[in-house]
Amino acid sequence: MRKLLWFTLGFSAACLASVYLLPEAWLLRAAGFGAVLFVGIPGFRLLRRKHEASLRTRQVPRRVFCAALGLGFGLLWCWGYGAAVLTPARASAGERQTLTAELCGYPQPSWYGHWADAWAELPGGRVRTRFYLYGELPELAPGDRIAGSFSLERADLDRDGEQYLALQAAGVLLTASGSPEQFISGGDPLRYFPVRLSRRVFQRLGALIPLDAAALPQAMLTGNRSGLSEAARVWLSDAGASHIIAVSGLHVSMLLGILMLLAGQGRQAAILGLPLLGLYTLMTGASPSVIRASVMLGLTLLAPLFREEKDPPSSLALAGLLLLLQNPWCIANLSFQLSFAAVAGLLLVAQPLQNWFLTLPRVKKLLLWTGPAHWGLRSGSFLSGLLRRLIRGVSTGVAASIGAQLFSLPIAALAFGSIPVYGVLTNLLVLPLASVCLGGALLVLALGTLSGVLGSWAGELLALPVRAILGICRLVSRLPGRLLYLDAYGAAFLGVLLLCLLLTLALREGRYHRPLLSVLAALLVLTGLQGLEARSVDFTMAALDLGQGQCVCLVTETLTVMTDCGGSGGPAAGRLAAAWLRRRGAERLDALILTHYDSDHMNGVETLLSLIPVGTVYLPDVAFDPENRALVEAAARAAGAELRYVTADLLLPYSLGEVQIMAPVSDRNDNAACISVLYSAAEYDMLITGDLDSAAEYRLLERESLPRAECYVAGHHGSSASSSQALLEAISPETVFISVGRNSYGLPSAEALDRLEACGAAVYRTDESGNLVITGR
Repeated sequence: MRKLLWFTLGFSAACLASVYLLPEAWLLRAAGFGAVLFVGIPGFRLLRRKHEASLRTRQVPRRVFCAALGLGFGLLWCWGYGAAVLTPARASAGERQTLTAELCGYPQPSWYGHWADAWAELPGGRVRTRFYLYGELPELAPGDRIAGSFSLERADLDRDGEQYLALQAAGVLLTASGSPEQFISGGDPLRYFPVRLSRRVFQRLGALIPLDAAALPQAMLTGNRSGLSEAARVWLSDAGASHIIAVSGLHVSMLLGILMLLAGQGRQAAILGLPLLGLYTLMTGASPSVIRASVMLGLTLLAPLFREEKDPPSSLALAGLLLLLQNPWCIANLSFQLSFAAVAGLLLVAQPLQNWFLTLPRVKKLLLWTGPAHWGLRSGSFLSGLLRRLIRGVSTGVAASIGAQLFSLPIAALAFGSIPVYGVLTNLLVLPLASVCLGGALLVLALGTLSGVLGSWAGELLALPVRAILGICRLVSRLPGRLLYLDAYGAAFLGVLLLCLLLTLALREGRYHRPLLSVLAALLVLTGLQGLEARSVDFTMAALDLGQGQCVCLVTETLTVMTDCGGSGGPAAGRLAAAWLRRRGAERLDALILTHYDSDHMNGVETLLSLIPVGTVYLPDVAFDPENRALVEAAARAAGAELRYVTADLLLPYSLGEVQIMAPVSDRNDNAACISVLYSAAEYDMLITGDLDSAAEYRLLERESLPRAECYVAGHHGSSASSSQALLEAISPETVFISVGRNSYGLPSAEALDRLEACGAAVYRTDESGNLVITGR
């Protein structure tokens, strides 16, 4: 009877309820209910044992008592954690304080400056805090201290006051923003030794491995993915292989497997393996998935020493319980959810599925055909053993991949909005190479310590499997139907998947293939229907939600155009824009038009150019924002796109209409020196004027003969200085899109909104409605 497993399930249910369902005001009531369960259940058990002879009722299964006991204890624990940890930390939220903090990691660059996690010294004690640091920073390391005046906010709420659990699930309770005024070097070198060692390993691998191949081994060995290009991240994600760069149980298992290969599986493996697991956990940031794997594998190493049998379900339960005791909100961590779901799939499905596969008549015949008797070979022949190991290895890989993905796929789909269709096939090809990469990275470090030349030679060899992994993922990411998006088709697939999961758990081992084949059939059919629907649309015009910025697209069968690509997420704007295009079946951009060089209109261009082929980039030939202009020009040349400067009006005709690119009407300032664009498709027009002010709009009306535009993208994100009455009367829009996000400029202005509504147009905003899309058939 696995009492710990059922206790942990009850405890986890209490954490889920406290994190996702119960309002904070109800936690105390829930704790009272938990106290009743925690105290009353053992008392009832004792009473029943004492009077068991007089009880005629059916015995309640012991696992139910264990789960109820875990539920009661969990509710009490969550309330206690909130009262002892969360409430004192949140008491400082909403204030600006002068404080000192000790860095627990290296500052990471961002589009606004840097961010870093640190232990802030507050009146309620030391609190782990995410610092958003503006301005330039000196070279800082873990253990160094920063001091200054910072604005403190709760980490579990975003800027709009909506619930955001990612930081709190990682143990970060507050956020602080500001510019440090004082930097103090020093700190305990032993305490932060694993983090510093991780940084050293990262730098050493970068020096020994060729530049185009270093980022993948660096991510696998240290958990630091900063060296990976946006293109490589997208290839891995589309191919369903992102987990090889997110340090998890896969990497811990590979590392321990390498150790056992060298040291065997006895006492030596335990003596060497346990410290290695602890060091690697701390080096990679102690994510829930790594802690889970380290606990389970640590117990596996210790079991033979204490003459105990291995019990993976109990080990999994212990790992989960330890993580949730440390922080009940950890259950909202995506790494926690994916890791435990994947292992549950491996335990429940993978081994029975492999056994079923090996009992298939054709597989049995194949095993007999590869046997030594068929070939007249000795029973221990190398060829016979190699073929059998190959068949069993393939079956193990397929079963493990299916088992892990069956349980983790719904969580990943809800988190990322898509399902990689070829994930099982990709992992079958990539995982053996990933093992080679991890082992090769360790070899490169060892040889590099002995001799830089030997390390460089080993790095050149290691680059081969790395390039193979990236090449496979790049190829898969270009296949048609590579992703099933979480729209109506994706939701239907998840429904089929959940139903088949229930059937899989209820059926006997020999009948697992039926629900699994149903999942595969549903995936293929729904992906095909999704592709047919994308091709059934004649044109799509859209203003994408990239935060405070602008990105407007036209997608047709013969022409794809994007105007601007920028937003408050910086480089993430380019990644989101590229993902949206791919979702519409657009694998390249014929034209990328930049109205001007403000950051909120172009800071995603570099990333976009690295992800999607672009034919021609159209730019205004103006002197404003020279740094941004130079950045765009360099990125376009590096991507092989043609540069064309718009000094006179241009026309891009295509089968359904044309795209009119109108040259700037003034060089008075950067907002006046904007390119304007008119999309025309099947008698439907959309006008985009960038950040033109009213004076420039008047000049545009004088110079151009603008048609009536069914849709108008409001100038300058709804500024009162744009969208003049004269322009609105001239184009008479039916629909107005306002591309805007959270900002401190008061956009869109009340004055502009009044003018837009007065002209009779329906007004939609990206900050309220997300992507704004118009389709024509």
